Parts: sequence; C-alpha cells; structure tokens
Amino acid sequence: MATVKVFRIILWLAIGVLIIGNAYHFAKHSSIGLFEWSAQRGADGGLAIVKTGSLPPDAAAAETTLNAEAVPAAVEEVAPEPAPKPKPKAQAKDPNLISLFDGKSLGKWESIEFGGEGEVVVTEEGNLEVDFGAIMTGVKWSEEAPAKSNYEIELDAMRLDGNDFFCALTFPVKESHATFVIGGWGGGIVGISSVDDLDASENETMNVEGFEQKAWYRIKVRVTDDKIEAWIDDRQMVDLELGDKKISLRPGDIELCVPIGIASFMTRAQYRNITWRNLTPEQAKQPGTAPAKLDKP
Repeated sequence: MATVKVFRIILWLAIGVLIIGNAYHFAKHSSIGLFEWSAQRGADGGLAIVKTGSLPPDAAAAETTLNAEAVPAAVEEVAPEPAPKPKPKAQAKDPNLISLFDGKSLGKWESIEFGGEGEVVVTEEGNLEVDFGAIMTGVKWSEEAPAKSNYEIELDAMRLDGNDFFCALTFPVKESHATFVIGGWGGGIVGISSVDDLDASENETMNVEGFEQKAWYRIKVRVTDDKIEAWIDDRQMVDLELGDKKISLRPGDIELCVPIGIASFMTRAQYRNITWRNLTPEQAKQPGTAPAKLDKP
C-alpha cells in the first residue's frame, strides 16, 4: 500500500511539473514547451530537446510540441476584392443631330440688316438676345441649310418685353421657305406664313395662344416631303399636309431671314438650345412627336 501511495504522489508531482512548466514556457516564449526547453525537429526528421532561448527566431516560431507533430498555422481568410462596377455606357451621339448655337458666340449666325434693327448679343448666361428694333430684329444662318426637307429644328424662346411676336422661325420647305410665327398680330397669333399666299393670321394653321413674359417655351418644327408640323412645348400647333399647297414667305422683311432665321417684332427676346436634326427616310415616315418637356421656373 505504501508503494502505491508513493507512486500516486510522484504521478501528481509529475503532472503538476508538466502543467507549471508548460505554462511558464508559453508565457515566456508564446509556444508549447517545458520551462526553458522545447522539442525541435532535426534535419534527419527526428525530435531533439533543445533550449528554447538558443533557437533562432524562425525556428522558435516553428517548434513542435513534445508529443505531437507541429500544428499547421491557421490560414487567415482574406475576403476577395469586390469586382469593379461596370462603367455606365455612354449614350451614343445622334450622328444626325447638329448644334446650331454654342451659347458662347454668334458663330455662323449673323444679325439681319432690316433697317432700324436692335442689338444682337450673347448674354453671360449663354442666351442669344435680340433687342427692340424700330420694326424687326433677328439673326440668320450664314451658310446653306443642312437640308431642305426631312429634318427637325428646335429651340427655346422667351419674350422678355414687348407685345408682338417674339419668335418668327424661318425654315426651308423643299425649294421654298416658310415661317412659324409665335405671338404675332398683337401677341397671340400662332401659325405658318404663308400657305397658298395666306399668312398665319388667315390660313388653316392659325391658332390663338397666350404667352407669359420671361417664360421659356420649347419650339419645334418638323418638315418632311409630305408635311409641316410644329409644336410649342407639348402642344401641336401645326399639322399641315403639303399636297399641292403653295408654301412661301410673306412678302416683306421676313424674306431676309432665309435660309434659316429667327426674328422678333418690336420685342426683346432670347433664344437658346438651337438644334437641327436630319431625319432618315424611315424616321421621316414615322409620326412626329412633341419636343422634350421644358422645365418651367
């Protein structure tokens, strides 16, 4: 019995030494070992007991336990980098769309010499402004029009002061020309001059509209081989089948506005976003649509 007790005491002492020694080694060297000693695999693959402090740093970090193979280091999982977001596709430019005014200079526009015309300037805001004239003030395109049919022309127009037409847009119609008059004959007549030698106040395209001062209106004219169409904002003002109708300019000063012209009558006005769009044969056969909505202040 005495022998058994002695054996148990020795066993518990050995276990205690192992626990205390390993704790000491781990606290000092951050690895498993016994006090100052640890197991190290030799070049021949065998294990050798060496003093931990005598190991090179790399070897100490790679030391094995006394009774087992070295534990593989945990591999830190690295989250994959997110795939780059696809760049938004740039909207393809319409090859048939032509800007006629850059908001910086008159460019290919020139002031029309009506006689007694007002000043024509480009404002700091980038708008083309025509001042009061004794009769009319306006600008015309100094080169040939891009086309005589199958096209659309758009612009924004605003009456700043005055009581008559603030936009008379002259444009080609095949071998002739016509004018879309906005706010004429005292401020309210809208229509095409001329149809069968009748001006906008007399022919079938005549409408009466009210216009606010200092408010922008989006103007669009569409000319095809079969029709003249015109809009003010989202309202279609003209839907004229050409057929055998005679299209011409009203005799007088407006004839100076060819091939493309914009004019006002004793009215101060501004224009911006002047564009021309040639239509393909397929587009010309499709119904016309109102211009893009213009945000009102």
